[in-house]
Amino acid sequence: MKYESKDAASHHKKLKFIYDITQKYYNKFIDPKTGKFDEKYTQLRSCPVCESKIYIKLFQCSGGEYVKCNECTLVYLNPVFTKEALEKFNRERHGGHAEAEIQSDFLNEIYNLGLDDIEKKCLGKNILDIGCSTGVFLDFASKRKWITTGIELGNKDSEIAKSKGHEIHNSELDKLDFKERFDAITLWDVFEHIPDGKEYLKLIHNNLKENGFLFLQVPSSDSLAAKIMREKCRAFDGIEHVNMFNPKTLTMILEDSGFEIKGMTSVISEIAVLNNFLSYEDPYYGESSFGEDLCDSINADLIHKNFLGYKIQCIAKKII
Repeated sequence: MKYESKDAASHHKKLKFIYDITQKYYNKFIDPKTGKFDEKYTQLRSCPVCESKIYIKLFQCSGGEYVKCNECTLVYLNPVFTKEALEKFNRERHGGHAEAEIQSDFLNEIYNLGLDDIEKKCLGKNILDIGCSTGVFLDFASKRKWITTGIELGNKDSEIAKSKGHEIHNSELDKLDFKERFDAITLWDVFEHIPDGKEYLKLIHNNLKENGFLFLQVPSSDSLAAKIMREKCRAFDGIEHVNMFNPKTLTMILEDSGFEIKGMTSVISEIAVLNNFLSYEDPYYGESSFGEDLCDSINADLIHKNFLGYKIQCIAKKII
């Protein structure tokens, strides 16, 4: 990727004000006595991929605790916010994340790479983007002659997306009844937010045409950044990123839900972030003296060859 390291670091800096505001918002839900999220907002659960109740505790982040399933290796948040508390959180939190994305060549390339992959496999042009924010991805799809529909719970962001001419629904997927099914459904950095991924995949499955395609981008628990930095890695936020997939667990949950994997790619090396971390600087805002290669030995190609990138892009076909 052209913007692999330098522009990814620049993107983190552009979004600093969003992260700062979000962290302050998280604090409203934390019990100051325990440093964890107030129990009135949360509930314990089994592994959302294999349903095992056996896990090991990994670390606390923000106010939540991440665990690792002993059976399938999924890393997930436990306890997790209740459905009611999470919906309240999503509607009231600060909007405007995608307003910063508009300025990012890095994310522009990410979106176009995803569309390239979808268009190689999907013959139709009717697309639904779930969690579309202000409609930045839909803007790219529209320019490429897709018929665009989006779902966005954030009131401010959904209004911005509507103003651009996209069909936007400010409601949960299970409450919507579309006139026709879609050729493709996309979730950009959204699926990791959904506590019951299997139930949600059923809804997606029902809203896809026969032989339709699902495209996902999710942060990877197997990324080099996640394994080295652990709770310091932005992939772990302690409240919204409730399920942290790796290639194995993402394949498992998709195949169990009536999809066939048609492609999986590692993206975003986070070399600049790792260089900062290993130089005892702020991982996301530091100015490490290291070059493009991590300690002059690990480069982006090696990271992606071994599926150690920060995120996974996956395209899957509806087969049942």
